[in-house]
Amino acid sequence: MRLLPILLAVTLAASGCSLAGRTFGRYVDDKVIAGGVKVRLIADRVPSLSRVTVDVFEGTVYLTGSVDTPEQKSDAEIAAWKIDGVEQVVNDLRVTRDPAPSAAVASTPSSPLLEHLPRAARIDPPPPGDPRGPSLVYDAAGRLVATVYTVPLQKLGQRGFNDWRASSRPIDHVSIYPVGAQEDVPEAQCHLVLWHVSQTEAALFR
Repeated sequence: MRLLPILLAVTLAASGCSLAGRTFGRYVDDKVIAGGVKVRLIADRVPSLSRVTVDVFEGTVYLTGSVDTPEQKSDAEIAAWKIDGVEQVVNDLRVTRDPAPSAAVASTPSSPLLEHLPRAARIDPPPPGDPRGPSLVYDAAGRLVATVYTVPLQKLGQRGFNDWRASSRPIDHVSIYPVGAQEDVPEAQCHLVLWHVSQTEAALFR
C-alpha cells in the first residue's frame, strides 16, 4: 500500500505539477473547480474568453487577464460563483475599453430602485416574465454589489429570507425598501436587497 503515495509523488514530479502545500485531494478539487469555471465561462458566452486566465487555490478562484468592458468583468465573476466548491473569487481582470457614455446607465432610468439606490452605476432589470427579479446592481467598475427581489411584505413576514438566499454569491447583509403603491398589484410589496458588499460600501450607493 505504500507504493501508491510514492507513485503519485513521482507522477506529479514528472508532470511538473506542484501541490504548493495542498493535500493531493485539495489539489484535485481545485483542478476540478478550475475546469468547471472554464466550462461555465464558455456556457455563459463570456466575451474575451481567450484573454481570461483561471487559477484556483484552496477553493479561491483567481481571474486574471483582460476583458473589453466592466460588464464582461462582472459576468466572468458571476460565472465563477456558479460552480460548486467556490469559496471566494478574486477578480483581477483588467478592463481595456471604456464603455460608451450611455452604456453604464442604459438600463437604469426606468428602475424604481433608483429612488433608493441613486448612486448605482447600473441596475439590470428582472428577467422577462418574472417581475419579482432578481434585479442586479453594479458599481462603476462593473462589480455586482447587490441582488434585488421584489416580494410581498406578507410573504416576507411569514417566511423570512429563506426563499431568496439561494444566491450564487455570499450575502453580507440585507436591506428592505418599500415599493410604491401600484394599481395592478393589490398587496404591499418591498425590494429585498441582498448586499454582496459590506455595509460601509453599500452606503455609497444610497
